[in-house]
Amino acid sequence: MDMNHIVDRLRGMNVEFLGMKEISGAHAGNIFRIDALSEDERVQYIYKEFADERNQEVEIHRNITDTVDSFSKVVRVWGDPPQAMLMWDLGSPIKEGFDVLSLEEKKRTMGHIVTRLTSLHCVEPVQTKLPDHQLSSEWKNWCLDQLGKLCSRKSWASPRWERTIQEAYERLDIPHYQSKCPSVITHGDPHLENVFYKDNEVWFIDWEWAAIGSPLRDVTILMQNIYDEDLIAYVPEYYLQCMREGGITWVNDDFRSDLSYLYIDHLTMMLAWEVEKFFQGHLSEKKIREIIEWKIGEIERVRKELEMKGLNGRI
Repeated sequence: MDMNHIVDRLRGMNVEFLGMKEISGAHAGNIFRIDALSEDERVQYIYKEFADERNQEVEIHRNITDTVDSFSKVVRVWGDPPQAMLMWDLGSPIKEGFDVLSLEEKKRTMGHIVTRLTSLHCVEPVQTKLPDHQLSSEWKNWCLDQLGKLCSRKSWASPRWERTIQEAYERLDIPHYQSKCPSVITHGDPHLENVFYKDNEVWFIDWEWAAIGSPLRDVTILMQNIYDEDLIAYVPEYYLQCMREGGITWVNDDFRSDLSYLYIDHLTMMLAWEVEKFFQGHLSEKKIREIIEWKIGEIERVRKELEMKGLNGRI
């Protein structure tokens, strides 16, 4: 990693570079914590240099600058090579330490995040130049590929997991589902590793998947990060309450249908990502098995509920 261009970029902002440390993890690019001096004050930034195939965030920031600035702590984005962004250091993501919180503390935390998502979804999506989000077979195919690799490497991996996903997508025709709720600006990836709490406010990072789509897109990505039945039930109900307080209501069947379909798709997407983290050595065998069993169980539960209630893409 060449530090010279980082030093030069900071110097162009009248900021003195003091040092940096790489942040390890399963990231789409190289991420560093930067120590610097700005107007004689010691400051910390996060510098993210994008991988060539994962640089969509540069264009996203260009297209919805005002929106992103209201919900993140981005200082600067460089579109010239090497493409990168500079953010204020927000500390640790909410994911860290979340599991040890009490149920009430978890509900309060989720309430803060949901309230913030509500504010984002109430932003008028006019001339944003964002792509439209549509369900497809992409996450199913990736997940089946990941689980197939896992089954070939680990004796404890079960072919039942693949059958469950295949069955859900086929029986519900998920790839052809059309969202029913009015479209809004969605962050696209607000799982708990991309959510921070700083200065009494919730902030979101990693906007590369931002798009116009159902608001349940963000809600269900948040939900798939939860491993507690009470919390999973709490999040969409609290979101509905927040939207009602903002004067926005939806047809109940439309809300429930989007909720179920998008939840299954995002459980599948993040299951594949968790397996990838296991392959990269970031998760233990015990942890990945717990994650897979929970998410597979949720996919089965939601599919059965959809079939029983008749809430499917044909209503």
